[in-house]
Amino acid sequence: MGHNTKSAGRLAALAVLTGLILGACTTRPESLQANDPFEPLNRAVFDFNLAADQAVIAPVVYTYRGAVPRTGRLGVRNFLRNLNEPVVFANLLLQGRPGDAFATASRFGLNTIVGVGGLFDVASEANIYRREADFGLTLGRWGVESGPYLVLPFLGPSNVRDTVGRFVDRYPHPTYWVEDIRESDAIWVYRGVYAIDVRLQLDETFASLERSAIDPYVQLRSVYRQNRSAALGQQDEFEDLPEFD
Repeated sequence: MGHNTKSAGRLAALAVLTGLILGACTTRPESLQANDPFEPLNRAVFDFNLAADQAVIAPVVYTYRGAVPRTGRLGVRNFLRNLNEPVVFANLLLQGRPGDAFATASRFGLNTIVGVGGLFDVASEANIYRREADFGLTLGRWGVESGPYLVLPFLGPSNVRDTVGRFVDRYPHPTYWVEDIRESDAIWVYRGVYAIDVRLQLDETFASLERSAIDPYVQLRSVYRQNRSAALGQQDEFEDLPEFD
């Protein structure tokens, strides 16, 4: 009986996986025009992410917002951003922007030393402002195409180029330098706090998606692409079309 139950479970899982794969291959012309050939699978992941957010992530985020004063949350955000400055620095160098890279290195040193590890953004008060750069943008500046649109579990909208960039950006990050952090539970604490802070920053975006009268999936895809194209100084080349069934 137990063996039959396990076999049935495996068959059911295989059927679901096969359905997702076949669904991803059944692509409408509109999806191809929007460079979203995996739209059925992407929509399934999108729905999963929304359900996970409503059930778990959002309640944790709102508890954090209610329990931690605004000044404390700002300190946490400053600390997380400061930790990411070496990633920005490395990518600015790779993009051939030495002046911005030097400013980013100055920010990191000043905020780390004077700003108590980055809890206080004293560099901005000294008119040394944050730059934004990641390896996905670096590849874009090198002329690498974005590739098909993707929705990643828990991480949300992306594309092939930016997904590769996420992986590469781990290496210049300070949490990767220290083995005691990288190989311990501390890395999961960092990732959890980082995820909470990012979700809190995106709260208005989530609220806008809930209020939207159009397809939230298409809206988020469009916003993501526009933001990434703007960061590259380009215009979004793909046409996002709403669903008309």
